[in-house]
Amino acid sequence: MQAVQKKSLTLVEVLQRALAYGASDVAPIADYLKMDKSDLELNARDRTLENAEKIASYLCRMGSNDFATVFRGGQGVGYSEIVFDVGRKLKVKVNESNSIEENEKAIIEKLFADALDQMSEDEKRELMGSIGITKMDVPFGSAGTILVQQLARHYGGFAVYKSSLILANMVSRAVLGRGLTFAANAAISRTIGMAIGPIGWIVTGAWLAIDLAGPAYRKTVPAVLHVAMLRQMVVKRINIGVVGDGSVGKDSLFKSVFGLNTGNVSPVAGSTSDMQVYDLGGTGAIQLVNFPGFNDYRPEVESLAKDQLNHTDLFVMIIDVNRGISGADMKMLSSLQSFGRPVLVCLNKVDLVRPSDLEALLSAARSRLHGVDLLETAFDPDIRLHQGGVIGAEQVFEWVRVQLDSAGKETTHLQKGF
Repeated sequence: MQAVQKKSLTLVEVLQRALAYGASDVAPIADYLKMDKSDLELNARDRTLENAEKIASYLCRMGSNDFATVFRGGQGVGYSEIVFDVGRKLKVKVNESNSIEENEKAIIEKLFADALDQMSEDEKRELMGSIGITKMDVPFGSAGTILVQQLARHYGGFAVYKSSLILANMVSRAVLGRGLTFAANAAISRTIGMAIGPIGWIVTGAWLAIDLAGPAYRKTVPAVLHVAMLRQMVVKRINIGVVGDGSVGKDSLFKSVFGLNTGNVSPVAGSTSDMQVYDLGGTGAIQLVNFPGFNDYRPEVESLAKDQLNHTDLFVMIIDVNRGISGADMKMLSSLQSFGRPVLVCLNKVDLVRPSDLEALLSAARSRLHGVDLLETAFDPDIRLHQGGVIGAEQVFEWVRVQLDSAGKETTHLQKGF
């Protein structure tokens, strides 16, 4: 089993994945930058990559022309340098040798701590309580930096995520005059609920005290902070794609591996009659995507599926081992591999194969799928032929967990079906 190496997401990848969840998550950036939206179709789910590239290009051009040139003598710069310059402007301890994520994290923590410093002890307690921190031993009277550390101890890797959500909402209130809405996650709105009430207005006033002299700062700083928030959302969110033709056992995989009974759960926003998207656990953090087989060449199906494929973290491809490995299967696998994401192939329904034929079938499959991660599975075994229960569910779950961990994803909220 090969684990993928952790790789930082580019600005385009962050925007594209966020757009795939919903246009409202990304739209504030266009508003901050005062972009002409006539050339953007943010709600077009088959144009998320194109729109992401346009927004990223405009943001970098704006940052280079109106902001970073203050320090760079007129030369255009990359996004990492724009983030670095924003950090310097906000008096954050950023470093040019840091990754974009590290500098974004430093900016989020510093600004959130500064915002907390503008609040009374009761206001801090109320705000922290709204995101689940209610312990009596938390030093609510302490400096904001101490409370940020408490947040990290309480939430671990989700601390920056929660801080970024609240901070981005405050910035939106300050600059755009409205709070944020999130396309695919009611839980996010609950997380920042307190920040859009009276406390949010108090902290908004504190945020405005930051020197935002000049139009560049009013545009680029909020946009960079919003991208930092989107990156946290993208990293904490997980998209698992399950691919295969009809009747190969995709719904059975959802149930046996992740405990999701698709017969009792309605697909979420972004689903179609041909591609279902399910919210695992009800938090909006994990989405399971049931892709149609790639043999469906209707333009509307192919376009939506290909766009969703672009922001899927890993793929589990299911093949009915009884049918053998077809040329169409190999073409489907090649298409998945072209995205550069981990791919697991499940040779499903091994319980239905005659014992005398099983090894020959598996040997032929391994030969055609040489170098591919393979597992033998029976997600819904026929009890007349196999009384040993589900085959391979735990191994599939472990493969998924290892791949996500290696990619820097949070997997503590990944639920099991066994």
